[in-house]
Amino acid sequence: MAKPKAKTHLQKLVFLDTDKKNSKHDIIQIWVYENIEKIISDTIMKKNTHPFEIKDIRWEHQVMNINGRYTNVVGFIDIMVRFKSKFYFHDTDEYEDFTKQIFIEVKTEIPNLGALIRQMRTYQAYERNDTYYLIVAPDDKFKKLLNDQGFYFYKYEFPKDPTLLF
Repeated sequence: MAKPKAKTHLQKLVFLDTDKKNSKHDIIQIWVYENIEKIISDTIMKKNTHPFEIKDIRWEHQVMNINGRYTNVVGFIDIMVRFKSKFYFHDTDEYEDFTKQIFIEVKTEIPNLGALIRQMRTYQAYERNDTYYLIVAPDDKFKKLLNDQGFYFYKYEFPKDPTLLF
């Protein structure tokens, strides 16, 4: 049987995300969705004391390459969040209302750190400058390195009830 054809730009670049077919991935993604305000408060808005408002949450948000009449799907980010708050702008030296977005990538594990960073950098190449990037995974051994590379990280906490574990 022939291999399936690559449908997205990331697949053509050999970023085959096997996590997408893993039921553990769905469990973490649902948990992120249900805990999104705490996750944003603990990461992106940690140093910003202004309240924020979630405007939109989308699952499997497509990142597009649009160049004139040519369009193609670069890939799909697990969760995209748009939120509004006051942000500091250096050109005005003031806080102003602004809507930003967060791309959240869910991983059940990170077997290859370089591949994850390349995946996130590919999304950055096609998105707005006011987009934050956040990785959620149960293993936080790469947290500092990911933070140093400009990505937020949030550790998925296993449920306290042992019957709910993977």
